[in-house]
Amino acid sequence: MPVLRVKKPSEVPAASRASRAVREQQQRYDGFVLGVETGDAGELELEPGETVRSVKVRLRRASSRLGVELDIWDASGKVYFRRVTKRGRGRRSA
Repeated sequence: MPVLRVKKPSEVPAASRASRAVREQQQRYDGFVLGVETGDAGELELEPGETVRSVKVRLRRASSRLGVELDIWDASGKVYFRRVTKRGRGRRSA
């Protein structure tokens, strides 16, 4: 029989609808984005079965999750990216 324990939201893990494999892949791409400093460029060599488009989409989603702006392009079957410093005015705080 299950036992109920009432806890505060900060004491329980966050709800996730993604599978473990998807979360691991997200963490992998987050690491790629965070591993490249501003001014440097990253090069990703595709694994068999991957497409350039899918890798670019995963990089874009990782950059959105992390709040980092990326310039992403491909050449010769590889995907390249670099961190871009945001220009202009920042967001207006409420």
